[in-house]
Amino acid sequence: MDATLQSLLNIVKSCDSLQLCTFGLGEYPETRHVMNGMNTDAGDLNLHFLTTVGSPKYEQIRENPHVCLYYYNETNHHACRLFGLIEIVSGNAAREKYWRDDYKRFGYTGASDPKYALLRFIPKQYKFYIGHELHTGDIN
Repeated sequence: MDATLQSLLNIVKSCDSLQLCTFGLGEYPETRHVMNGMNTDAGDLNLHFLTTVGSPKYEQIRENPHVCLYYYNETNHHACRLFGLIEIVSGNAAREKYWRDDYKRFGYTGASDPKYALLRFIPKQYKFYIGHELHTGDIN
């Protein structure tokens, strides 16, 4: 992994949460706070998140999978934006792999719960600043 992608991954792994921006059902984009717990040990920028089947986020992603992730570390003020696609993962093996029993506090019963949806982010581009200099690029 090159130095830029490693720097982005370091920011991702350092954040407990992030902002997810979706499009699809209305005239305006919608941004919300999401947990980053599935990505604290990520080895690349193919990131994972959970949501509820039928939630507004889930329906927006079904309608339009283009999203923006905004990570901001309040301690060191490092931030990045990741642009890409997000898909709904249907395979039971992946749902089991990313399941944590502490998700039961959100009302899920387990990895096979029909309300539990696993999302996978597929990165395409990034933006971040070092000082006043904007860095952008494609992610392959």
